[in-house]
Amino acid sequence: MQAAAEATAKTGEGVPQLVDGWESQGLRLTPSEGFLLSRIDGATPWASLRQIAGMPPLQVDACLERWIAQGIVAVSAAPEGAEDRPELDPTLDLPLELQRRILDFEAALDRPYHALLGIPADADLRTIKRAFFGLSKEFHPDRYFRRQIGSYGLRLGRIFKRIALAYELLSDPAARAEVERQSAAPVELPQPAPAEPVAAPEAGAPASPRRSRRRETLDRLRRHFRIPEEVLAERRFRARRLRESARVAAAHGSWGEAASAIRLAIAFDPWSDEYKDAFAEIQSELQQQRAAELLERGGAAAHSTSAPEALRLIEDALHYRPSDARLQHRAAELALDAGEVDRAREYVERACELAPEVAAHHSTLGRVLRRAGERALARQAFERAHQLDPSDARAVEELDRLRRRPARASSGGI
Repeated sequence: MQAAAEATAKTGEGVPQLVDGWESQGLRLTPSEGFLLSRIDGATPWASLRQIAGMPPLQVDACLERWIAQGIVAVSAAPEGAEDRPELDPTLDLPLELQRRILDFEAALDRPYHALLGIPADADLRTIKRAFFGLSKEFHPDRYFRRQIGSYGLRLGRIFKRIALAYELLSDPAARAEVERQSAAPVELPQPAPAEPVAAPEAGAPASPRRSRRRETLDRLRRHFRIPEEVLAERRFRARRLRESARVAAAHGSWGEAASAIRLAIAFDPWSDEYKDAFAEIQSELQQQRAAELLERGGAAAHSTSAPEALRLIEDALHYRPSDARLQHRAAELALDAGEVDRAREYVERACELAPEVAAHHSTLGRVLRRAGERALARQAFERAHQLDPSDARAVEELDRLRRRPARASSGGI
């Protein structure tokens, strides 16, 4: 029977569950191991735990196998239809695989910050930034503008706020040092509370609902960081002072200073929703400021340096303004100038999606398609540009050029 369970587990189809009495083992775990253990609820398959644990899959497997050998975890076969999820909706403008990805990511939002971004604990600033921008491209709610996404809009909003929080905390040296100091200590698992005697219900009275002992233990595990009350009070006091400093800085328009203060407040008191809400407001202002600075630098770079450098700056700005059609179009023009045809196509198609009434967007799309050798599609794009703006001389010129030239492989010129 044990061999069958191990075979089921290896395929990723098994469902791990905690064995009654496991908490008496007195385990001491790393925060990552504690998080993984807290997700073993008897319903989440082994394969899903590999995705949400914030550890390499082989490390997840090793932990689960060790706990199975210790008698802490048992594995049962996934029941028929276990992969079905009521949240999945094939009528939405989101592929089912992407819906699963969003649901799995949302279910693991309380992972350690570095695990949330999918980076090593000792990652440098460049790696942190690259990871955040990659996740931003995938999970920013504005990426799905004008799509029917149902409740996934709220889910994406929660995900993006959390990865933005992780990025900001890990990017700030002081906040990161505090976060790392908190997470370095091993976790002492909470012991189960003694069972309280329960009076027998009167005859004919409905039984009152009771949470199972296993469920209560799991909830305690998910709140496993135990901090002495005096230490907690000191941390909260420091967090309140930092929150006040952030409020004063924001009132004077010093958004960078306000952001640094609120990051530290969250590091000292990560349980406060008030600080995270304040962080979101400050970040919104700071992101607008950063985007404006990047756009100004990008404009200067376009005149004084190469197109790739200007494109890099514009792309950074786009992570703060992904639904800005004008910015998407500018990125497409710079990518085309830099010879990055695939990137140019991605940006200009996004611009056309965001603002389909702008002739210039379709004209640039035509140039990109012609460079890619797709003459028929290029002609359609130029015709659409001319239809929207008959005075668009570039579209007229390109249409005439396409009509006069025989179809042939693109020579690489614009």
